[in-house]
Amino acid sequence: MGVEDYHVVELVGEGSFGKVYKGRRKYSRQTVAMKFILKHGKSDKDIHNLRQEIEILRKLKHENIIEMIDAFETPQEFCVVTEFAQGELFEVLEDDKCLPEEQVQAIAKQLVKALHYLHSNRIIHRDMKPQNILIGKGSIVKLCDFGFARAMSANTVVLRSIKGTPLYMAPELVREQPYNHTADLWSLGVILYELFVGQPPFYTNSVYALIRHIVKRIL
Repeated sequence: MGVEDYHVVELVGEGSFGKVYKGRRKYSRQTVAMKFILKHGKSDKDIHNLRQEIEILRKLKHENIIEMIDAFETPQEFCVVTEFAQGELFEVLEDDKCLPEEQVQAIAKQLVKALHYLHSNRIIHRDMKPQNILIGKGSIVKLCDFGFARAMSANTVVLRSIKGTPLYMAPELVREQPYNHTADLWSLGVILYELFVGQPPFYTNSVYALIRHIVKRIL
């Protein structure tokens, strides 16, 4: 399979590592998401890591994780094809501000399952945030944009999260210290707090004040 086997329909967003398009597999009705990751500016090590990550992600199968359908590369870029899920949790938050406890519990349960599966496969998400949580049909939560965070982390800056701030990042990530899977659990806690309360626990307009609050756990 290659990019010529798909119709690119429209741009749906720009992720952490490139542009994401809605697409359709030719000769079928299957709607997909197509993520294009440019090779330009990435080291040979980054490219090697990305190929490794893609092979790991190909094998993952879980109801609460966006499934990779296909992946291929050209001399200029990688293309990763995944199932298409509508709607980010971020959009829900922007519209509704906060959610009823019952709904937060349902989302929490699904995210814990997704993280348990990832961590069991020795994958740390590293960039958990509402934009990386998609709501599919029947309110099924799907986690996306995992794996690449680890492969591409060497040359990325910590302050690349939502609105240029590390709102959902664990203290050890903010301080660029060694971390493990518990960094994802911190982010999950911050997201669930925001879903229930209506704003994140560490909330300030100053990036430096925010980092200080996270590091010192000042609510």
